[in-house]
Amino acid sequence: MSIVLAASVLVASWSLWASSRINSGAAAIVIFERIQAFSQEAEIENAEDFMASALSFARSVVSGDAEGEEAPLFPALEMPGNWDVIVELYFGNEKSGEGNGKGETFFSALRTASKNAFNQNPLSKEDLSSLRILIRLLKPPDQFAFIETEDGPKELVNGLAAVRVLDKSLVLKTIEEGKDFLYRMEDVSENGFHKRYYPLTDSFEDEIHAVYSASIIYTFLYIYDLEKDESILENLPRWGEFLLSMQNIDPEDERYGAFHYSYSLQTGEKEPRFVVGTAALSIFTLLRMHEITGEEKYLHSAEIAGDWLLKMQRENGSMIPYSRHNGESWVRGKLESLLYNGQSLSALSKLYLSTGNRKYYEAARKIADRYAEKYETEKGYIEGEYRKKNPISNSWVVMSLMDFYKAGGSDSYKEIIFELSKIILSNQNRQTNDLEYRGGWEGAYSTSGMGWIGEVMTDLYRFCIEEGRQDCGLYKEAVIEDMRWIVQHVVSENNSHIAENFETAKGGILWNGADKYVRTDSVCHALNGFSRMYGHLEDGVLLSLPSKTVEEIILEFGKDQYFLTEP
Repeated sequence: MSIVLAASVLVASWSLWASSRINSGAAAIVIFERIQAFSQEAEIENAEDFMASALSFARSVVSGDAEGEEAPLFPALEMPGNWDVIVELYFGNEKSGEGNGKGETFFSALRTASKNAFNQNPLSKEDLSSLRILIRLLKPPDQFAFIETEDGPKELVNGLAAVRVLDKSLVLKTIEEGKDFLYRMEDVSENGFHKRYYPLTDSFEDEIHAVYSASIIYTFLYIYDLEKDESILENLPRWGEFLLSMQNIDPEDERYGAFHYSYSLQTGEKEPRFVVGTAALSIFTLLRMHEITGEEKYLHSAEIAGDWLLKMQRENGSMIPYSRHNGESWVRGKLESLLYNGQSLSALSKLYLSTGNRKYYEAARKIADRYAEKYETEKGYIEGEYRKKNPISNSWVVMSLMDFYKAGGSDSYKEIIFELSKIILSNQNRQTNDLEYRGGWEGAYSTSGMGWIGEVMTDLYRFCIEEGRQDCGLYKEAVIEDMRWIVQHVVSENNSHIAENFETAKGGILWNGADKYVRTDSVCHALNGFSRMYGHLEDGVLLSLPSKTVEEIILEFGKDQYFLTEP
């Protein structure tokens, strides 16, 4: 189960035990009375108390075995039920033992599991200070797990430590650790960056990418804006060298100005695929590098990339998504992508502002008009031909129209920006207490998508204030909720148990709870938003989601026939 508080497992165990003897209504009363008495005697009022008691007992068992002594009794954990418990022991960041225990009381099952885990790989008492304990409850009836952390016991959500409290210091920590993680994503022999990192195996794919390199450089420059870290500027020449090396600079080639998508570290060959999104996002980065360094080579590179985008535009304003060689000939994509339209619109708008060349503005206007036409038809989310209606693509509509408006677009585009953004806001999960979904967006299932929406909402908050509009705080509130969800997926000290090499994985942001790899654009989108919102955040706690009390849990589950079955 995704977010079921530890005490709810207690509820379930008693309910299953009681339901074999009495009807469900009576069971609820008996269980409620039992829990009230239990919580008063054991001073266990919420999930944290339950987890702390269980972890404390498991540690006393392991410590006792290490020292040749029997662990003391723990009457507070003598809860009846059909218990099936796993205890995992982590020494440093490596699992040193795992044990299973079953029993008719939680106390006996946990004691057996703890002993079995210790006996699998006995530790000395000197090792105990570096030991962390993770407990999984396999029955009843779904798995619930929690772990020791420096911040106290934490329930696990899809194997990751839950984040209930977000404060400004945690936002800054995420920026700093994310920055260090991105440094480690560079292939130092080629000065380009990886797309994926796999914490479970401490491995990379065997290629580096132009677009992910451009995006990471762009993120570093946002962090530079926040921190003025001069070491970032010191690295720009070599990062820029790789990015420029991926551009087609043959003026006789029809793909002149485009960027190869990837570079093979095994063969040393550049992939014969040129994606408009790669050119567009590279333009973002090249213009910023020109702005900061004043070097004309970056502006020239951006201009010829923009000229290639003009060649890839259809009459209706939409963008041809790519040109690639299929082994026999060059072929072009046929479908329309809102994502690539938006990236191209932003890039062309930025190019116009940097160069004053009207051809970029006119090409951008065609895309903006296509968006406007689609929006007037739908009056809601619009869609392309790659994906159904979703908040990620529509956030690109919003962001790119903002860029076009700033380049001289009319007020009609501004109204679409705020109307569509309010629709996106309305699809954020703010009512649930389920930490797997709280703060997320309907139709976004990864940290890349969530981070991108948060980045857009950050820019919308700043834009809203610049425009002197009302209710700008709604965007900020949405970003804070989004931040909490993203931080929950960071490979932090609390989640070090999932990483083969924590020192490399630290600060990475996992794709989601099910797919525990890092795609570097997840880190980029998150840090872009975090760094640009940081100065607008108040000191201290920004969001706090409290645990339920034992009484609240029993009142909720006492009505659930899933737990209270007829005998």
